[in-house]
Amino acid sequence: MFDKKVGGLGVRRIKEFNLALIDKWCWRLLVDKGGLWFRTLAARYNVVGGQVHEGGREGSVWWSTIATI
Repeated sequence: MFDKKVGGLGVRRIKEFNLALIDKWCWRLLVDKGGLWFRTLAARYNVVGGQVHEGGREGSVWWSTIATI
């Protein structure tokens, strides 16, 4: 079903893979405060105490998931 030979990504545990990618974004936002993504999210959602705020109802599903981890 997920085999590359039939057009899949070759990832068996897609949920765990997705969580790993979200964790990578969390780490990147904590470490690289001068980076483009941190500055973009800071401009969109504001920075409180050195961290980007969630955004409440104005936030995206992707950003809400990252902000809760």
